[in-house]
Amino acid sequence: MEKETSCVNTKTIFEYVRELNHGDCSGLLGKLSPEIDNLPDPEAFFRDPNNWISCTVIRKLYERARSILNDNMAAYKMAESAIKNYSLGYIQKVFVKAFWSHIRALKHAQKINDKFNRSKRVELVKARGHEAVVRLHWDPEMDVSKDMCLNNQGYYTYMPLIWGGRPLTCKETRCYFEGDPYCEYHLKWPARNRFHEIFSRFFTSKAVLMETIVEMETDKRLIEQKYEEVNSLNVELNQKIRQLMALQETGKAILSVLDLDQVLIIIMNILSNVCEINRALIMIVNEEGKYLEYLQSIGFNGAVPEEIKDYRIPLNRVSNILARVTSTGRSEYIPEIESSSLKKENVVLTYGKPTSAYVVPLITRSKVIGVIATDAVDVNGVPKESREILETFAPQIAIAIENARLYSRLQEQMEELKKSHALLSRAEKFSFLGNLAARLAHEIKNPMTAIGTFLQMLPRKYDDEEFRKNFYDIAMEETTRVNDLITELLDLVKTKKTHFDFNDLHDLINRMVLLISPQSNAKKIEVVHKFDPEIGQAWLDSEKMKQVILNILSNAVEFTPQGGKIEVTTKNLVESGIQKGIRIEIKDNGTGIPKSIIDKIFDPYFSTKHKSNVHNGTGLGLSIAYQNMKDHGGSIEVKSEAKQGTTFILWLPSDPSRLPEDMGD
Repeated sequence: MEKETSCVNTKTIFEYVRELNHGDCSGLLGKLSPEIDNLPDPEAFFRDPNNWISCTVIRKLYERARSILNDNMAAYKMAESAIKNYSLGYIQKVFVKAFWSHIRALKHAQKINDKFNRSKRVELVKARGHEAVVRLHWDPEMDVSKDMCLNNQGYYTYMPLIWGGRPLTCKETRCYFEGDPYCEYHLKWPARNRFHEIFSRFFTSKAVLMETIVEMETDKRLIEQKYEEVNSLNVELNQKIRQLMALQETGKAILSVLDLDQVLIIIMNILSNVCEINRALIMIVNEEGKYLEYLQSIGFNGAVPEEIKDYRIPLNRVSNILARVTSTGRSEYIPEIESSSLKKENVVLTYGKPTSAYVVPLITRSKVIGVIATDAVDVNGVPKESREILETFAPQIAIAIENARLYSRLQEQMEELKKSHALLSRAEKFSFLGNLAARLAHEIKNPMTAIGTFLQMLPRKYDDEEFRKNFYDIAMEETTRVNDLITELLDLVKTKKTHFDFNDLHDLINRMVLLISPQSNAKKIEVVHKFDPEIGQAWLDSEKMKQVILNILSNAVEFTPQGGKIEVTTKNLVESGIQKGIRIEIKDNGTGIPKSIIDKIFDPYFSTKHKSNVHNGTGLGLSIAYQNMKDHGGSIEVKSEAKQGTTFILWLPSDPSRLPEDMGD
């Protein structure tokens, strides 16, 4: 608010209205300005001569005084009454009295004016004998009014009374508030004899001194009182600053902690230490059951009673203060439990025995998720400062609890997702192996038939050495081949923990080519190897890499036409003499993948096989292959054009440190 006029002037308004309106000044207050309206005692503010206000405020006060007293000359009469009856304060009264004469006072009119307002400039046009002309140049930027002009006329008229003289004659010849550029006053006063003037000068100094002493003693008591008030406010302010700083730091702490138990411990420490609360209970909303349930508490003697932990409050029970605050989202305070209408047999009241209760809603994202019920340290109730701090801090508590609960649920979902992913991975593996086993049965049956035929003929041709040698070689070769196929199948079915180690990549690829050989041989598909001889041992999880290679090779065989070709290429990637990784390409000359779906092939459950009578699949194979390569710290890409074949590109890093921390041995 602008500081344009001293409250020395507003003090006279209140004293004058109080005198003539039977001691009632209430009509002067209210809707003056937000700063003043929010003060605990606005009238005391207006009576303090050390305070300053805007011209707008004092204009409103003059207007209200005129209305209350039904007197358009009220502002003029206030000046007369102030000089005759009220103490104006020694700064004003003594300052004027020290001039002891009309001429000296008028010559210093601007100094007097500057002490008590800044709304105008005073010009002494003429001062001779017993006459003077004064002009008031009002500041056009300030909200001045005719009442201020009348008040000034009153002060000029009765100013001589301050030093024992008689009122002078003041006539306004021009008025700013009637269209003139300034207000002009013509002043006249009666002549005094020489003896009276000397006598006046003699006693003026003493009178000024005595009045100064009296006023200074009064102001001394006022200053002492103000000092006590300021000191008390400073103590209170410092306490609030410490509390707010503590809240700020702890607020940061709880918002950074995601473990619910740790969050609740921090919250309870804050409630106990910073908010100075004796007992606190947090109840949280159970969305499924539509009731409040116990979450955390402090202040109970010993362990928290089981009756409190098992306490449930239906949200529609508005007679219960906890449910009511949850429903309305507004805090409630009961200073005295004993004299309140609360049901004394309530579980919380029975076991907690609180003397007072303050219940605050926990609100986040415009939704009440629970409440905090608190009790006072003593019988005086929960202090206002503690209630204000708790009200301020409650939203942070709500956010912290909600974040911790969401994080807890997220962790549970992540664990479920991991389990589901593992199950899906195994389901896809078994689905594929079931299909593969059916095809392998034919491949195994042929050599077994040959072996069986050899055994049947052996008794008759046992003496035929050539027969024994040829069929022996065939039987051993076929037995070894069947044994290798079965071994690879068993290795794939085994459930193993993730395990990285150095493995022979080329040997691993050859074994996967062996597994799909029944399918590739049946379609007369040529599988070509182009292995980089610079590649030695590779850091990988052999089981996961087998799954990746086998899945891609199987898809290649399925979508490659009769008599087609599949190329498997490896390349050692070296940059500036440092090995960066290994590149594996599996290329076929099959039907290819349409551009419209190529970006979706690694999505779980996305498959094009179900659209064909020839192919079938779960849509999980490539998704699992993608995850397996990611677990290796590598990548998988695909390049394809319709009817021109597909190439899958795998990249494995050479540096094991690039792998996630939980993917090692």
